[in-house]
Amino acid sequence: LEELPRVHRELGNWWSVTPGSQILWTTAVDNVLSGERYANPSGDLKNLLLGRYGPFPFYWPSDEIYKKVFGPDWKKIVDEQWGLEEIKPVDLEAEKKTLEEKIGRKATTEELVLYLQHPTDAIAFFKFEEQFGKTFVLPPQVWFRQGGFKIGEKITFTDYKGKLHIIEVGPTHETDGKKVTHFTIDLHPVVLVTEIEEKKVAVTALTREEIDALAQVGDIRAPFNASIQKIEVKIGDIVKSGDVVIIIEAMKMQTPLISEVEGTVEKIFVKEGDQVKMGDRLVLIRKK
Repeated sequence: LEELPRVHRELGNWWSVTPGSQILWTTAVDNVLSGERYANPSGDLKNLLLGRYGPFPFYWPSDEIYKKVFGPDWKKIVDEQWGLEEIKPVDLEAEKKTLEEKIGRKATTEELVLYLQHPTDAIAFFKFEEQFGKTFVLPPQVWFRQGGFKIGEKITFTDYKGKLHIIEVGPTHETDGKKVTHFTIDLHPVVLVTEIEEKKVAVTALTREEIDALAQVGDIRAPFNASIQKIEVKIGDIVKSGDVVIIIEAMKMQTPLISEVEGTVEKIFVKEGDQVKMGDRLVLIRKK
């Protein structure tokens, strides 16, 4: 609570809705969790400091913050990159083709629009609905029910068309690594079979210091829980220190992860769209 207004003042008293509010509070939270202020700047924070969201209306952040975020060459970076970026025309047909390849079917105009705005989240959302059905059918009180449902419990709700539905929860049992759940939906018996996730062996989480130390030898780890937005390299690529290797996304905030070493990309442990946790291995670079 103390850090957020402090960040607000330091970043030019700048406030707006998304991405503004998210830049402020995610920066504040990271400052507290990492123990070092502005040590892990997001791509959106960098864009803010480079004027990509417009000029600061009141005053500029201090030189110390620019140095923290961009390093000792911050003045050169600001001089060369300051200002709004030109938005290049989008080839809608090409983007639609890419989308359809990812989801394995024809895409609607609405799906294309969502994909253009949030590529990673949109694909995950489309695949979720293909597996479990349309999300708008169930009301929030069912979606966000805490603690699950009891056997024999009846769930009554009206759908988006005004039609009344009754779901009665039946018994469950496990067989061959699967859980079988019985329901009665509008008096029709339904059986739902789901795979039981294997329990993962608990591992000791890496600290921020350990993650930073591994990066110095070419072992790039996730700095926080996120999804893989884009992989900028492939196995065998030669990278230099400062090259962007992977872009991760959390809460619609994109953060580029750079190589701290010069060398060759030896292994890539993730693919675009994957969900990763803090400390998960992403890319291994063989140091030159």
